[in-house]
Amino acid sequence: MRKRWAHLTAATVVAALAGTGLSTPALAQTGPTKVISYAGFGQGPSLHKVGSASIHGSSLRLTSGTKRLAGAAWSKTKLNAKQSFETAFDVSMTGEVGHADGVAFVLQNDGPKAKGGYGGSLGYGGMTHSVAIELDTFKNPNDVDNNHIAVVTGGASDAAQPIVASSPIMMFGQTVRVRITWLAGTKTLKVRVRAVGGSQEYKVLDKKFDLRKALGYTKAFAGFTGGTGEDVSVQEINNWSVKVW
Repeated sequence: MRKRWAHLTAATVVAALAGTGLSTPALAQTGPTKVISYAGFGQGPSLHKVGSASIHGSSLRLTSGTKRLAGAAWSKTKLNAKQSFETAFDVSMTGEVGHADGVAFVLQNDGPKAKGGYGGSLGYGGMTHSVAIELDTFKNPNDVDNNHIAVVTGGASDAAQPIVASSPIMMFGQTVRVRITWLAGTKTLKVRVRAVGGSQEYKVLDKKFDLRKALGYTKAFAGFTGGTGEDVSVQEINNWSVKVW
C-alpha cells in the first residue's frame, strides 16, 4: 500500500499522533519577535541615559524647556542590521512658539555613552557611525522647513538631507505615533506617522537605503536623542517597542 504520510500537513500529523504515545514533531515558529518593549519608562530594563536625558514620571524626557541641551538614551539590546525590524513609539514635543529643535530615533556604534551636539544637532550631530531618523521642528539653514522627517548618516545634522519629506501632520504641540520599518531583504526604509487619537496613518518616507553600509557595522545601539538651542521644547518619548524578524 502506498505511504500516505508525505501527503499530510504538519497539523494533520500532530492530530494523527495525538494519544498514541508517540512524540509529535516540533512545528517551526514564524513571525516577529519583540526584543524591546516599554509601555512606559518608569519601570523595566534601564537605559543608558546621557546628557539631559532623564526619566520623568513614566516618560523618557530628552530635553526640558532649557536652552542649549542635548540628551540621548540607548537600549542595552543591540539591533542587527541584517534583520528586518519595526520600531514604534509615541513622542510629544511641547513648549513655546519657537519650539526647537526636535528628536531622532538613532542607530549608532559610537558607544553606550554617545551624545551629539545641542540645537540643530538634535543630540546626534557628530556621531560618526550613526543613522538618525530625525523629527525636526525647527528650520535651520539647510532644512526644508520646520516640520520634516529626514534620514541622516554619519552625524551630518547640518548638511543638506537627500532623504527628507515634510510631515503631513504637525509634530510639535501634540503626541505623535511614529512607526519605522526596515526591510533587510529589499533594503527599504519606511516611516509612518499619525496623531495619537487620530485614525489616519501617513506614509512619509519609503526609500531604498542600505542601513548596514551606512552604519559600517552589523549591530548597533538603538535609542533616541533630542536637542534645544536658543529656542526650546520639552521633548519626551512615552513608550517604545521593537520587533525583529
